[in-house]
Order: sequence, then C-alpha cells, then structure tokens
Amino acid sequence: MKKLLVLGAGYASLAFLRQLPKKIFSDFEVTLVSKCDYHYVSVLLHEVAAGVERNICYPIKEILPCGAKFVCDEILEIKKDQAVGKNTSYDYDYLVVGLGFEMDDFGISGVREYAYSLVDFSTASRLKNEIAKKLKKLAEGKKENLNIVVCGAGFSGIELISSLSEELSLQAKKLNIQRERIFLTSIEAMPNILPMFKERLANRAMDILESMGVKMMLSSKILRLGPNSLTINKENKEQEILSDISIWTAGVKGSSVIEKSGFFVSTRSKVAVSKYLQPINQACDMQNIYVIGDCAALMDEVAGRFYPPTAQMSIKMGEYLAMAFEARIYGGNIKPFSYKSSGTVCSLGSNDAIGEVGKKEIKGRAAMILKRLIEKKWLYKLFGFFGVLKA
Repeated sequence: MKKLLVLGAGYASLAFLRQLPKKIFSDFEVTLVSKCDYHYVSVLLHEVAAGVERNICYPIKEILPCGAKFVCDEILEIKKDQAVGKNTSYDYDYLVVGLGFEMDDFGISGVREYAYSLVDFSTASRLKNEIAKKLKKLAEGKKENLNIVVCGAGFSGIELISSLSEELSLQAKKLNIQRERIFLTSIEAMPNILPMFKERLANRAMDILESMGVKMMLSSKILRLGPNSLTINKENKEQEILSDISIWTAGVKGSSVIEKSGFFVSTRSKVAVSKYLQPINQACDMQNIYVIGDCAALMDEVAGRFYPPTAQMSIKMGEYLAMAFEARIYGGNIKPFSYKSSGTVCSLGSNDAIGEVGKKEIKGRAAMILKRLIEKKWLYKLFGFFGVLKA
C-alpha cells in the first residue's frame, strides 16, 4: 500500500485531510505527523497572550477523519522519499508539507535572546505567564512601572496590542494597580500601520489604539534589543526605549525544517510552488511532493508579488489539494489553484474591528461579529454544527 505522509497540523494540512474522499484512506496509508497532539486556532494566539480566557486548542485525534493515522513527533529534516523525525523516520510515496511559520528576526541583534514571539500556542502561553509575573511584581510594589513594547504594527502586532490594552486594564483593576503605571508602545519601521488596509481604515485603527493609551511610534527602525530596552533609529537619531517585555511581531518565515533540508531550494524557509502547489525551481524532480500553507511561496501574477500567508489562504490551499490529489490518483481534470480573498478583518479589542470584504469597508461591532463568524466557520469545517456549539 502506498504511503501519503502529511507534515504539520495547521489549517492547510487539516483542511486537506478533512476534504479527502474516503476511498483515499482505503487505498493509502495516510499518516499525519505533528510535534503537538492538538490543533490550535492560530488567528487567536494574540488573545491567549493577552490573557483572554478561551479555548483555542483541539485534540488532533478528534479532528482526523477515520482511517488517518496520527504520530506525535517533531520533524527535523526532509529527504527524498523520507522525513526524519526526532523519534523515527517516515517513508513516503506522496508528501504534503504544511509545517507552518516561525519568527523571522531579519538578523537584528537580540531578537531571539530577548523578545517573545507569537508563533504557536506554547509561545503565546509563555508570554501570558510572563506578563502575569510582571503584573504580580507591580501589585506587590516590587516594580515602579511595567513597560511592554510590541515590535511591528502589522496585522498580528495590532491585534495583540489592542487585546493587551483591554485585558491589562481589567487585570489592573483586579490587582488594584493604577492603569497609568502600565505603558504599551507599538513600534513600526514604516510610516503607517496595517498596510493591507486602505488608509482611512488604518487611520481609524490608529485613533482607537491611541484612545486606548497605546503609544504609537512610526518610522522607527529597530536596531537591536537588550534585556530591558531596545534601540531604534528615528529621524536619523538613535533612541533607547525601556522595555520590561519586548514582543516580536515584525515578521515571520516558513518552518526552519525547510532551510535545514538541503533537499529543497528555498528563500526565508519558503518553497516556491506552481499553481498546482508543487515545488518549482528545484535541483531535482519533486512530482510526488506538495507544499501548502506558510511554507509555500505562491506568486500572485496579477499583483506581481507573492501572496501573503493567511489562515484563509492556507485553508483554500488544503481544500484545493484534496480535490487535485483525488483527480491525480483516480483520473480527472486537475485545474490550477486560484485564490481570491473573501475579505480581511482585524480586531481592535473584543468589541471593535476594521475590515474589507470585496470593495466594501466594514468597521465597529459589525466587523467584530463578522470576525467571530469566520472563526466559527473553521470550527464547523472541523467538527460540524454540534462541534461548534461544544467548542
């Protein structure tokens, strides 16, 4: 029996497995390998880090379709016909790589040593615990102030800092801490925030963040990070910013497994893929391999640049690949992958958001309701109607 091996348990991989027809599981030995035995809803990691009490993790064995095998192991390297894990190696006839993303420090000194990241559930949980520790010291009078700096004012950075502002206000009240003793700063190298949105929506987000007490520092290039501060270049002058907790949301790349695998030619741990989601520009033939999700670099020929990695894009890739794989195995016309965004919504705390759906702009409570519905849609794909109610 031929082996179909799937690496990673993110949106792309699970969308692929959930969409595969039942006969694939009868005709193939289908194995999913992931370093975690749960799937986490990565678009909600900022809420975990901020301290919002909600469940975003779901056991993989409750998600996998009948006939699929799950192995909890960390993949270290990918070779021709084999993936090497910490515990053992896995042979494959067909391989689907959906290993997700990691922090990209762009070579900036001190980022890996001193900054917290937001790349998976464990890093979000560590950040949450560190904030709780610092708040406790503040409440006990062991600290005068608490300075938290979020590096990067893109989608993740803005969702995080708005959630932090809201939740820290609640925590300060519970712990009898003056809110004025907690300082939140957003640092961005570009002269604007949220470049994926129209200027008026981004400006609305700026106004809301500043009304929440967030200090916005734009056109500020981060030069280096230290244990209690970071240094920026603003208007050609170096400036030191105090920071008890520095959080890096300024960039991500694909899984480091890609760059550690000499088997692949890659850039920033991303593999350039065709419209059929197979590696291109490689040194050897990879017709039995597919790369989806954050590890895939797919060119948007209309825009003339690579598609930005999003959960929505990953889900579409997985669902397309299930259809294309079925057609490849059992015969049928394989159409190239095409993608059109259904819209983008960025939360600004728990009750406000901005978004674009087609050419229409949305904001406020209505935008936030839409965002929650989008989250529920993914859970519906995994568990069905009653599963969503339970979740």
